[in-house]
Amino acid sequence: MFANKGKKPSLFSCKGFTLLEVLIVVLIAVMVTMFAVPAYRKAQDRNRYLAAVGVLMEMASAAQILHEEFPTTTYSATVTANATWSSCPQTPMPSTVLAYLQCHKYLGDIPFNNGTYQGYTFNLSSVATANCGSSCGIPSGAWACMSGSNLISEYGCAWVDRSGILHNSAKK
Repeated sequence: MFANKGKKPSLFSCKGFTLLEVLIVVLIAVMVTMFAVPAYRKAQDRNRYLAAVGVLMEMASAAQILHEEFPTTTYSATVTANATWSSCPQTPMPSTVLAYLQCHKYLGDIPFNNGTYQGYTFNLSSVATANCGSSCGIPSGAWACMSGSNLISEYGCAWVDRSGILHNSAKK
């Protein structure tokens, strides 16, 4: 009846996978992707936020030191790029605050990309009201604050108050 009776089937005599087996494998791959991709994006958002919070804390610490050294100097600045200077400013003027902080090593270089770092914009202020945008609802008395762009889904604004405490608010 069979020509191969008693012989082992060769490697090339298999018929392959059935359509049902292929569909099951594809379905499993799609289900894994459905759960893995959103979790990966959420982890990326969280890492960007934490990196930006580190910069925010550094800025707030620098602003506090600057206020202790020059208590009468007032400034309020949006930080969008690292400062450039021909000579290191000896006193911080409102227009040279960032240059003063970076030149005197109170604040390191921040790798800005198109005016943002990790999708966030930053503000420094020595006055009682720091402006981080109307959607954040930041109370007066922040040393530094940051607000996220529309690309950041879950994390909104954060600020450091005069006590050095970090606060954050979810995006509205």
